[in-house]
Amino acid sequence: MSISKRAFLYVTRKRGKTILLFAILLIMATFVLTGLSIWKASETALLDLRQSMGGKFDIFPDWENSPYIVKETVTDNEVNEETGKTSYSYLMYSAVQFTPENIAAIKGIPGVKYCSARLDDLLPFDGLSLFPGTLPTDAKYQGCTKVLGVCDTQDDQLFTTGTLTLSEGRHIFADDVHTAIISRDLAERNELNIGDYLTAHSYSTEDQDFTGPEIKVQIIGLFTPDAVERFGEMVTTYDMIQNRIFVDVQTAKEMDSGGINYGFSALYVTIYDPQDMARVVADVKALPEIDWKAFIIEADNEAYESAAAPLAALNELVMTLLVIIIVVSAIILALILTLWTKTRIHEIGVFLSVGISKPAIIGQYLIEVLLIAVLAFGLSYFTSSAIADQIGSHLLEQSMQTKSDEDDTVTAAAVDVDADNLIQKPLPTESGIQVSVGPDNLARLYLIGLIIIIVAVSASSITVMRLHPREILSKMS
Repeated sequence: MSISKRAFLYVTRKRGKTILLFAILLIMATFVLTGLSIWKASETALLDLRQSMGGKFDIFPDWENSPYIVKETVTDNEVNEETGKTSYSYLMYSAVQFTPENIAAIKGIPGVKYCSARLDDLLPFDGLSLFPGTLPTDAKYQGCTKVLGVCDTQDDQLFTTGTLTLSEGRHIFADDVHTAIISRDLAERNELNIGDYLTAHSYSTEDQDFTGPEIKVQIIGLFTPDAVERFGEMVTTYDMIQNRIFVDVQTAKEMDSGGINYGFSALYVTIYDPQDMARVVADVKALPEIDWKAFIIEADNEAYESAAAPLAALNELVMTLLVIIIVVSAIILALILTLWTKTRIHEIGVFLSVGISKPAIIGQYLIEVLLIAVLAFGLSYFTSSAIADQIGSHLLEQSMQTKSDEDDTVTAAAVDVDADNLIQKPLPTESGIQVSVGPDNLARLYLIGLIIIIVAVSASSITVMRLHPREILSKMS
């Protein structure tokens, strides 16, 4: 008779032991499968969070240590009429700046999602009616609006974060010249359409007015802001989001009458995966065309780390519980099988006396347990499905409570839009995680269960299997 047939007959004959072992294996499998499902769900949630949030770092001049910082006095001995104190004004800038080629090199690094930069200027446009602000403006800048020179509006943070959306036309690209994108509201206010032109004059340092060379730009796109300034919010006319005008970088250089900007002073880099931050920053620093004596990098992973902290804590907790469950299950199963093996000494002696080898006897015991385990593990799919989601949400809630004193940005974080901070957008996170028991987790359960059973059966058989037939007969007597 084969060992498989003997194992089947034993399992069907010893129904009490079979039912007890089935219950033990079902409980063990339910806990293991639930832990695997929660672990898989937390890993998926972390991946989704990394992809949705990304990471970012800024590159800007090292104002303290760079040898290329230029400080030019603008006004000497300016007397304050109220205090009578004498002061002076100065302009500080970096003589080494980023070029569009530098931006292209950084965008080519694996893991980089966006690389943006801007040239900001204030200019009036002929005949353009602006939305009025609530703060008074210096006489020199009345009628001016903020002009943002960019290489590519697709990569600009205002567009990538959803603060602005291109509603009509196309984006500005690196090879564009004399092009502009304005708000739909400003276009409607001035009865402008795509293809129309705006005219501006650069600032003349001689006349102390905007009487420099004429610059014409063609409107190629219209944007819509996600939100506008709230009623009563203190903002100047040129800072109103609806009044802003995007132009290509070549036009921005022409508009800069000071001539100090031939490129960009700062870059804003967004990466796909915050976990790649160290590697991407190292790759950026390895670019030979950038003089790193002039710039420093400031990484910002705080929002991701705060949001990911509860999920990371849940992941660690689940892995710890999984290890404990697996070890305890192996120990309990080994103890039970050891007790049952000692009650089968007579059976072992008979098997050995008729020439059945010890490995064959152990193999029979292993098949007995596996026959029961196959059914128990399969049924655990349904028992685990019934409780996994509730347990996962409860564990995540506990993790969030543990981390709540560290940061309040678990469910929401501000979207940084440079120094403007126009709006805050909630992150797409949920208070719980969706736990589902999938076939992959069930396959892992069978693998882990097989290892636990092999270890338990082997451990339970050692004490008896090392005995000789004569020793077995003496123990029986």
